[in-house]
Amino acid sequence: MSFFKNLFSKGESFIPTPSQSISGIEPIVVQAIENLYPDVEDQKQAFEYALKLRKHGSQTKYVLALLFYSKGNVKNLVGPGSDEWVSIHFWHDEIEPIFRNMKAAEKWVMSITKP
Repeated sequence: MSFFKNLFSKGESFIPTPSQSISGIEPIVVQAIENLYPDVEDQKQAFEYALKLRKHGSQTKYVLALLFYSKGNVKNLVGPGSDEWVSIHFWHDEIEPIFRNMKAAEKWVMSITKP
């Protein structure tokens, strides 16, 4: 029985269950922010940051990678207009390797989600 469970469950995607619904931000990003930044004021800043990134056309995988890169400190959030933002080396060397694909990003969000 576990063979079939493992066989068929591999294709399933992570279904985020954040406690809030923020218009313009995907639930997986909301859940990541809620778990990465426990302070409500930090969450507000992170939500504004995520909205700004979405307006700049950033894909969900990159929004999550930038949140990961911040290590739970809103002061480490790299945004449009910063020196890092316009650096090809920053994107290629620092951000791109964080998550190979969206599945890896989902695993990270699951790992930081508190029960």
